[in-house]
Amino acid sequence: MARRTPLKLTPLRRHLAAVLTIALSCAFVAIMVLAGNLMQASLASQATQQYEGADLEISRPLTDQQFAAEQPLAAPEIDGAEQTWPLLANYLQLSSQEDGGSAFLSATMLPPSATAEQTLAEGELPSEADEVVLDTAAAEALKVTLGDTVTLPADFSPTSQETSFTVTGLAPTAEGSVFGGTPRVLVSDANAAALLGPTEGTLTETWLASVPEDTDPATVAESASSGDLSVRTVEEAEQEATENVTQGAASLGLMLGVFVVIALFTSAVVIANTFAVTIAQRTRSLALLRTLGATRGQVRRVVLRESLLVGVLGAVAGLVGGHLLVQAALGAADALGWLDGLLIVPVGLWSVLLPVIAGVVITRGASLAPMRAATRVAPLQALRPEPPSQRRGLGARGLIGIVAVVLGVLALVGGTVLAVQGTPSLGILLAMAGGVISFTGMLLVLIVLTRPLSSLIGAIMGHVGGLPAKVASANVARNPRRSAATIAALLIGTTLMTMMAVGARTAETTLTTELDSRRPIDLIVSAEEMPEDGVEQVAGIKGIDGAQPAARTDIDVGVTEPMTLYGASPEAVRETSHRPGMADELEDGVVLLGSDRAERFGVTDGQTLQVEGADGTPQQLQVQIDANLAISLVTPATLEQIAGGGATPVVLGDFADPGTAERADIDVMSLANSITEQTATSGWSAVSTDVGGAEREMYGQILDILLGIVVALLAVAVVVALVGVANTLSLGVVERTSENALLRALGTTRRQMRAMLGWEGVLLAVVGAVLGIIIGSAYGVFGINALLGSTYPVTITIPWGQVGLVLLLAILAGGAASVLPGRAAARTAPAAALAGGE
Repeated sequence: MARRTPLKLTPLRRHLAAVLTIALSCAFVAIMVLAGNLMQASLASQATQQYEGADLEISRPLTDQQFAAEQPLAAPEIDGAEQTWPLLANYLQLSSQEDGGSAFLSATMLPPSATAEQTLAEGELPSEADEVVLDTAAAEALKVTLGDTVTLPADFSPTSQETSFTVTGLAPTAEGSVFGGTPRVLVSDANAAALLGPTEGTLTETWLASVPEDTDPATVAESASSGDLSVRTVEEAEQEATENVTQGAASLGLMLGVFVVIALFTSAVVIANTFAVTIAQRTRSLALLRTLGATRGQVRRVVLRESLLVGVLGAVAGLVGGHLLVQAALGAADALGWLDGLLIVPVGLWSVLLPVIAGVVITRGASLAPMRAATRVAPLQALRPEPPSQRRGLGARGLIGIVAVVLGVLALVGGTVLAVQGTPSLGILLAMAGGVISFTGMLLVLIVLTRPLSSLIGAIMGHVGGLPAKVASANVARNPRRSAATIAALLIGTTLMTMMAVGARTAETTLTTELDSRRPIDLIVSAEEMPEDGVEQVAGIKGIDGAQPAARTDIDVGVTEPMTLYGASPEAVRETSHRPGMADELEDGVVLLGSDRAERFGVTDGQTLQVEGADGTPQQLQVQIDANLAISLVTPATLEQIAGGGATPVVLGDFADPGTAERADIDVMSLANSITEQTATSGWSAVSTDVGGAEREMYGQILDILLGIVVALLAVAVVVALVGVANTLSLGVVERTSENALLRALGTTRRQMRAMLGWEGVLLAVVGAVLGIIIGSAYGVFGINALLGSTYPVTITIPWGQVGLVLLLAILAGGAASVLPGRAAARTAPAAALAGGE
């Protein structure tokens, strides 16, 4: 019997780029699944840690009289319970005397029977009121260890005086808590009053209880629940707490899933391009198989077999690589001291199956169109190779694409207008649908745009790169379908990157402008008593750029609440305000305030208020609306006429800009803590602080973090797209072997051959990047208007530096992607021009 030899359409090495793209995408899938598993395990561990040592959770509603109690409340009595203690919901701020740092800690009550061996990693439980136990996360945040002293500030102290505690023990953090959590201070009977006040944490509606070892908690819970008393097992409470804290993780998982889909879609484009080129190169081989009797089904099976092989190899490589990368990250975190011990990567069913399923499904799906092309090859095509299609015109695909672009743009613009005019929910949904439809249409019509765009940009490059650049431009234009598929892969990443950059920067500028309008002064410190050098003390805090004196008083304007007036000189406003022009409007007899504040106090622009002066005579104040200013501002002379010498002293402060030498590396929360610590010193009393600058900087930090995360996730899609650029160039080198050999025979040097491929890669990258920047900027502008336009006046801001960086990276990446294909082209021997066949 003759041995059956399976047919091979092309060597596996030709599919290396496709295998690599699938591996990258499947590794991304595996990493996202593992990250989700770690996050859920971490959140669940933190949620259940508060129930350590307990068997039951008891819910008992409190009356208003009980809430007003000044002594500890009695614990609920449960038949069958051994010990009972309150479940705390308190947060405390402790600071380190040695380091000066501070941290907010979650207070957790220890079971009465807790022992050091059961509870602590090292040290002893508190035996005195001035001793405390911290978990290791709190100790690291405060930079303290056993024997060090921590301080409870007066604002948090039950005695309204600063209280010191000695650290006697360190407890472990939640087991499996990879992503951190709120650091804890552990409270016992010995220090409960000193930390929590005279009620010792008993003003809570939730208690915990333990039962003897031989008792079933479920039985005790069932018999104890009656009336207002609700009792359930700790297992039930832990399950509910875990579900509550992991709801946010599920939402985050959905968001991460979007980026996984983007990476997989980009991989599908690259794979489909690879198989399409392979089919085109093997047209005569397929025709010969058909001539020798191969059926369409047999040809189809050849393509499907190869696509399955590519999918399985790429998926397995990505699966293994993703798990190894996560394990390496956990090992690095342990080596850096971020974890209490080395964690083993949580291999699960979905972390194994999902990458493999995704890789195989994407590969098989991407091979369907090339497979249909392979089965349509006629036997007569064995007589000659089929040249690249030169079909021009829009075609059905182009027409559908144009219609989708037009309809999508109309929906995008219409949705934005609806959102801005006060129908945000419907407007945002319509704008999102318009964006998806218009971008889908752009991908469809891209094949029509590729030739003119590449010719236009290629003509510019031709003046710089000479003949190699001109030949590269012709090579891109001669097969627009393949070039368009490659450009599409890169277009997706650059469009989304630009959209996020423009949207985030516009949002930051818009919110900052709104904050400047509402709270233009970073810091306002008021105090009943202030030292004579109070302004100098505030100005001397590291991170403060300057401070100016002011004052305030309250006036009656005919509503239930008094209006607070701040008196500041125009010079003080110019020095401390983010809107120095506001000082030009500040005149004697005029009160500046914002529109919302005017509505709150029932006054209108231009209205004259009659206010009683310090000497009892009426004083006139003319109302002037200034944007949305959240304070009422007058000159010092006007304030003196109204309040005389009874005004409360105030200090206005301006934060140094982040990144400047004056600010150094001080974050806004540390700066706020420094202000609190300074105003708690001798000479200050009844201090109130309004830190408007913290809100401004936190907006910027949040947006920068979100933008960084999104760009990092989208980078996976861009890397896959660049592999697609290299893949297209490599396949083009194989397809044009005879042409490259002819160029070599006509005198083209190896250097010129490499340059030709380099310009081709750069051209593909530039076309994709330029289109992506234009489309992404438009989406960013319309999107942020739809999101914020109904609430704030949007200030469009294009981050030219980031946009330029996207273009530069695309050019460099396109050139880098051409290195290996360029070497292959340069090695083509001139004699190969005489060879025929494939």
